[in-house]
Amino acid sequence: MKPTKQVMLYYKDSAQGITILGINGRASQLNIPESINGKPVVAIADYAFAINQEQPMAEEESLGEISLCPAFEERTSALQQDRGDAITRITLPDTIRHIGSHAFSGCTALRSVPLPDGLEAIHPHTFSSCLSLESLTLPESIKEIGSYSFYDCRCLKALEIPNGVLSLGRYAFYNCRSLLKINIPQHTEHLETGLFLNCDCLYEIHFGQCKNVSDLIAVLNHELLLTIDFPDARVKLLIPDFQYEYIEDTPARQFHQVNYGTGHLFRQCIRNSDIDFRRYDELFYLTKREDAAVLVLLLAVYRLSYPYRLQKNRRETYVSYVREHLIFATTYFLEQSDLEVIRKFAHWNLFTQETLPQVIELAQKKKKTEILSFLMDYQHKTATTPKKKTFDL
Repeated sequence: MKPTKQVMLYYKDSAQGITILGINGRASQLNIPESINGKPVVAIADYAFAINQEQPMAEEESLGEISLCPAFEERTSALQQDRGDAITRITLPDTIRHIGSHAFSGCTALRSVPLPDGLEAIHPHTFSSCLSLESLTLPESIKEIGSYSFYDCRCLKALEIPNGVLSLGRYAFYNCRSLLKINIPQHTEHLETGLFLNCDCLYEIHFGQCKNVSDLIAVLNHELLLTIDFPDARVKLLIPDFQYEYIEDTPARQFHQVNYGTGHLFRQCIRNSDIDFRRYDELFYLTKREDAAVLVLLLAVYRLSYPYRLQKNRRETYVSYVREHLIFATTYFLEQSDLEVIRKFAHWNLFTQETLPQVIELAQKKKKTEILSFLMDYQHKTATTPKKKTFDL
């Protein structure tokens, strides 16, 4: 059995139900009761579990043995807790409808907080400095994500923002340095500044509409994959990275920015409410010369797969590039086990009688059974029957 730690849970009673005000003492796992004195627990107050400096991690996880204590004043600032273990998991009842600002601020060991259905907002700083929080499922009822809500959640890797979210506060994901993937829902109207500042690993961003795109990616100079939904189509655009430095112009006593890489040119094609697809496609010659082969391949494949406003001559340019590098391309997607793209190569008539046997051999060597089956079937369907020889007597 897990060892237990004594935890005092402070609460306030009201006509609406019970509000958890705070705790004294800490344990690895805390299970917040669904009701107290026959009344449902409906809210977590500001700073309820917050701490300035978290307790040490326990060698063996402990379970909080909770004692209840009524209180008459809400906490207004985080208190130091001088005993117990760092909190790693908190279980909240589904009766909760409100979680206050700074509620879990400073809980650096917290890895899991299942949020209750019916919660309508993530308030400012709710999870700030939750350094160990890797994932979180936001309920569909969420309408607002406040400022600095996930500030310094350095292990958070992905977050699916519900479609009903209407507002994202400033610096909501500031310093989420492990964040790889996120979305901006279609109906989110209010987007404040600095959302992705210092999100150094952020790669995939899905925009439910073409809005505020340029502003949101302005702080990101690394490689990006943007999925953007237009009213009549979806596009996927790969944006290369770039680096820059400031060079001093000594006689003029000024500094000017020097850019390296193609990314800054591609970013000029991205506007807040539209994309300059013509210019984006024109830059393909440059990325072929400057960027890594895998990036160039993916840029071409994404553009062909989502050909919104793609001119015919530009399409031929992309197709020609993939055809010229077909063995490299198929090798890459075989390693990714990406049958969908292999099917597209067949649909785009990229396989020939000369290259198809090579691709089949590659699939055999890599033991990609499903892709191999598709390729064999495709070869059978496209094989030409040799004409019988005839002899004139």
